[in-house]
Amino acid sequence: MRIAVIGAGLSGLSFAHSSRLFADIHLFEKSRGVGGRLATRRAADYEFDHGAQFFTCRSKSLKSLLKGDDFQSAVSEWQPKLVTLAPDSETLKRTWFEPHYVGVPSMTAFPKRLARGLALSYSTRVREITRCGNRWQLKDGNGYELGVFDWVVSATPAPQVAMLFGARFFEHSLVEEAQMSPCIALMIALKDRPQLDFEAAIAQQSPISWLAINNSKPARSTVRFGLVVHSSNEWARAHIDEEQTAIENQLLAALNQLVDPDFLSIQEIHLQRWRYAKVEKAVGKEFLIDEENRLAAVGDWCLGNRAEDAFVSGCALAEHLERLLSGSQGLSSTLKSNLSE
Repeated sequence: MRIAVIGAGLSGLSFAHSSRLFADIHLFEKSRGVGGRLATRRAADYEFDHGAQFFTCRSKSLKSLLKGDDFQSAVSEWQPKLVTLAPDSETLKRTWFEPHYVGVPSMTAFPKRLARGLALSYSTRVREITRCGNRWQLKDGNGYELGVFDWVVSATPAPQVAMLFGARFFEHSLVEEAQMSPCIALMIALKDRPQLDFEAAIAQQSPISWLAINNSKPARSTVRFGLVVHSSNEWARAHIDEEQTAIENQLLAALNQLVDPDFLSIQEIHLQRWRYAKVEKAVGKEFLIDEENRLAAVGDWCLGNRAEDAFVSGCALAEHLERLLSGSQGLSSTLKSNLSE
């Protein structure tokens, strides 16, 4: 049984990792690396976790995975000095009431570990799927054929699922109900250690929603210091298509209202636009599936707004497909033949 997985973010990787023993899995990823928003940008000698800043571990599936020897070295708890900031307001200390985890030595370490041993095509954007008998032919933007598969699983943001699957997908109306909002990440390389009395901050009443000293995370550089700044989703919706310099100047001005600019020795700045950063309205299901057409979709947008939701979504679909393909309801002779290949 051949299954194509479109997208090697956390939901696609968790599905592929969980399905690898009962199906022939091939992942297609449009970028040059895995992880999606569990991302790390490298610029000169600097590193920035510029996407998801951390993830929680509440589900049985993720707890079980992280207890394994293969993953303990790729993940560590992050316990920063956390505060709340607002312009012209007192800095307030905050406390997290559950463990928050990061990949080590970078955020991408965790998804890279999930991807070990999986067949994966990088820099490959699947633009079209067409019927080929009772299977699916995948093609890229140039019409190049990428292979024929029994199932196609889209592990991409909801708007991209809607574009690829279209109305033929039984659950297309639910896909279109999901709502996602953008975020803009500013990555600031610093000449020296920042003179701040906190390591991460939730910002209020500002175009900025979050800032963190990347080096406060475990196993990061103790020489090259970087600051990651996230815009609010509302601000990003209004400004995401502006020129990069204009965005940088506005976010730097907002940053100067939160911290004294003399405390930051800025050397260079980088920017990332995340068009599908936060789930505003989730579907409310672990995954979406069309068993007749052999199409399925996973992602954080199925369940909620956390990175862990993406992981749980992928695992849940894998469990469902394993039961479906195991013959509990009786397999057709064609399906039995495919499984024995």
